[in-house]
Amino acid sequence: MKKIKSTLMPEAMLSMAIVVALILLLNPYDFLMTSAFTLTLIMVLAVAMIAFGVFIWREQPRDEREALHGLQAGRISYFAGAAVLVLAIIIEVVQHRLDVWLAIALGAMVLVKLTVSTWNRYR
Repeated sequence: MKKIKSTLMPEAMLSMAIVVALILLLNPYDFLMTSAFTLTLIMVLAVAMIAFGVFIWREQPRDEREALHGLQAGRISYFAGAAVLVLAIIIEVVQHRLDVWLAIALGAMVLVKLTVSTWNRYR
C-alpha cells in the first residue's frame, strides 16, 4: 500500500501542475500576462508534461488486474482526448475558423493508435 501512495502523490502533483498551468495560460481572469510570466508558464507546462510522461512510461503493473486497470485508463483517456478534439473541431468549423493544430492533434492520435495496434498484431 505504501508503494501505491508513494507513486501516486508525485503523479497527482504533476497532474495538478499541468492543469493549473493550462488554466493560467487560458487567462480566465484577465491577469496581467507579461511575456516573462507566459514563458515561465510554458516552461512549467513542458517540464511537468515531460515528467508526467516519464511516470507513464515507467509504470509497471504488479499483476494482471493492475495491467487491466492501466489499459482501461489508457483507453478511456484516449477516447476522452479524441472526443474533446472532435468537439473542438466541430465548434470551430461551425464558427468558420478551424485551427489546424486541432486536426493535426486528432490525426496524430488516430494514426499512432493505428500504427501501434498494427505493429503489435504482427509482432
